[in-house]
Amino acid sequence: MKNKPAYKHFLLTAAAILILFSAGCATHSAGPYNTSAMNTKWLLEDINGMGLIDFAHIWLRFDDDSKIYGSGGCNSFRGHYTYENGEFKTGPLAMTRKACPSAIDTQEFKFMQALENVRTIHTQNGMLYMQGGGSTLRFSNSH
Repeated sequence: MKNKPAYKHFLLTAAAILILFSAGCATHSAGPYNTSAMNTKWLLEDINGMGLIDFAHIWLRFDDDSKIYGSGGCNSFRGHYTYENGEFKTGPLAMTRKACPSAIDTQEFKFMQALENVRTIHTQNGMLYMQGGGSTLRFSNSH
């Protein structure tokens, strides 16, 4: 059995390569989708393909330290997010409670409800898409 040491060496090398490759492919929670979306102010363009009230300035931003914050059009919000195993989730979001006009209040409620149900997130052609719970949020880069 002269080939036994060579075969054993081959198996050990293959196992080491497989372990290193697997570690490189593991999911991380460093940020949702890609780093170009981090530290960028994203302006909401529509909810489920429906336009927004013109003067409502709804936006959000993701920080490197897993924090999310923004404005629902009247009230500001902040909290944490996770992105693990391809799934995006927001933690509990704290929100101010200003008195808002009825139409803005209704739109803000729809936005916050959709945001709390988001599970997938990606960028495409300079736009940010967030989906989950039957809703789609589409944002543009504010640059």
